[in-house]
This record gives sequence, structure tokens and C-alpha cells, in this order.
Amino acid sequence: MLKIAKSVEYSLLAIKYINENSSKGSLTAREIAENENIPYDLLAKILQKLVKNGIIKSVQGNKGGYLLDVSLNKLFITDLIAAVDQSIQLTDCMVENPTINDCARYENCCIKDPLNKMQNKINEILKSTTLMEIIE
Repeated sequence: MLKIAKSVEYSLLAIKYINENSSKGSLTAREIAENENIPYDLLAKILQKLVKNGIIKSVQGNKGGYLLDVSLNKLFITDLIAAVDQSIQLTDCMVENPTINDCARYENCCIKDPLNKMQNKINEILKSTTLMEIIE
């Protein structure tokens, strides 16, 4: 079953919360976690990845927390997935440069080409969908 990783789901929830509450200034990981029902320890790790990848920024000090660091109209789902997860793949052999190490049947597989076409369509949708479209 194709589904996004929890880290991507939690990232979307956190970004939505930060976006909706940006008038308050920076927001703490604890506040985001409590309001979005996300495990704090996991969210803290996700937020670090989002900072590292320039999606949000960290504000230090007494009133520290997190703020958006990029326009959500210019950030695509593929950017978020790359920042916190890796990729969304239909099968193990759908990696960028598949080899027999990814699947013992790779050389003689009769379904890899149709699945690859499907994977490409999914990738195009993810590459063309902005975060703003998701969180509105």
C-alpha cells in the first residue's frame, strides 16, 4: 500500500500549525506537538530536519521557537519528502538507479516497467503540488 511516512504527515501538520499561528511569532516544538497531537521527541527531530533543509527557521532565546523560512507556494511536496523521509516508492526497485541488489528478480521482472510508469506519474504529481495546496 502506497502511503506517506509519518514523518511527512507530522511535518505537514507542524507546517500547517506554524503557518496558521505565525502572527504569534515563533512557536515552540512543545506547543506544536501538544496542539497537533504529535509525539514531542519525534517532532523535535523532524523540526531539526526542516531547519537543516531551509523550510523553517529556529529562533533562539526566551521567546525562541520556529517560524516558516520559505513561501509555501514555492515549496513542493517532493521538497518536504526529501527533507524528512527519502522518497515515496511503490516498490524497492523504484530507487533512482535500481540493481539486482534491490530485488533478486529485477533483471527478469515482468511488472517493473508498468510500475515504473505509475511511479513516474506519482512523482509528477508530487513535484507539482505545493505545500500551500495541501495545508489550505
